Amino acid sequence: MQRPHNLQSLPASRSLWGFSSSKPAGQPAPEPESFAPTPSPERTSAASPPDVPISATATPDVFPDSIIPPSTLPYSDSLDTITTIAPLQFGDLAALGLAGWSPPGLSGWLLETINVSTGLPWFYTIIAGTVFARLLLLPFSIKQMQNSARLAPYQPRLLALKEEVNRAYATRDKLAVQRAALQQRKVYEDAGVSMLPMLAMPFVQLPVTLGMFFGVKRLSLLPLEQLHWSGVGFMPDLTVADPYYILPIISAVAMNVQLTVSEYISTADRVTMAHMINAFRIVSVISIPLMGAFPTGLNLYVLTSILAMLAQTSLLRVAAVRRTFGIPVLPKTNTKAVTFQESISHLKKYFREQSEIAQKRAAEKKW
Repeated sequence: MQRPHNLQSLPASRSLWGFSSSKPAGQPAPEPESFAPTPSPERTSAASPPDVPISATATPDVFPDSIIPPSTLPYSDSLDTITTIAPLQFGDLAALGLAGWSPPGLSGWLLETINVSTGLPWFYTIIAGTVFARLLLLPFSIKQMQNSARLAPYQPRLLALKEEVNRAYATRDKLAVQRAALQQRKVYEDAGVSMLPMLAMPFVQLPVTLGMFFGVKRLSLLPLEQLHWSGVGFMPDLTVADPYYILPIISAVAMNVQLTVSEYISTADRVTMAHMINAFRIVSVISIPLMGAFPTGLNLYVLTSILAMLAQTSLLRVAAVRRTFGIPVLPKTNTKAVTFQESISHLKKYFREQSEIAQKRAAEKKW
């Protein structure tokens, strides 16, 4: 039997062992013969590399020259992951249920529009969306400050009417309540302020602020795959919590600075405002562990929002800016700061008065 020259020249009817896969009729199968494969004529030229044993490397017949083994390619986890995450497109968040006509849905649509239209990384997308939302609320903030400035000369009268209303409610004197309400409306008319828009102004800003908060929270907790790559090296993944509480601590510090600036810019009842600011200072410190459990993207929104409010408040303290928007310039006051002990005493007094009112009402019902 003629021996084959090499493995590549084996006929199709033969197996890899070198003998026929079909037996001739009436003849036993021949015993396999041992042989050593001889090199083909075309591989014996001087330009060809020497033969390498099959066990050492794959022959060109098994792995063509155009295929490079994967182990020889450069490998990078970051690059491989980035190439597998497609950029966000218009309508992707709506398909995921993260965009719609609710306040969080509108916030998601805003962030999607910024990210897709500008190509900004998500770190800067959240910052840009937060600043844009604060700019939308700027006219309402200016209007609220204008109304507060107009009511500032009438604050003693408004405080007296407020106490009169509380006494009327305590005694259930409906006529006194209506009389005090009419007098309060007259004060607003004298100041040139519409009472209903003045009271509704905070509720207009609330949906935008909470909508952005819960919108960013939903994107971070889903999590949206694109948020795994923020675009900055010091904060690569916006879907994980900050293990060092850096952003929550900075947010608490910025919040206290913002509260200090707001205390001096307010033209309303400064004592009541000071008690509220002290309460917010305590809340800002207590909330550090809570905010530390949130994703980094949400903490980035909170910090950006606080810094934007701080910049806005500081700008509206400038006399030239206040005159431009028709806001009276802040008078110089020497009001003594309210301590935390005074705020605690004020809170205890409030609860004690409310308890006495409740007891009086309970006694009236018995009789």
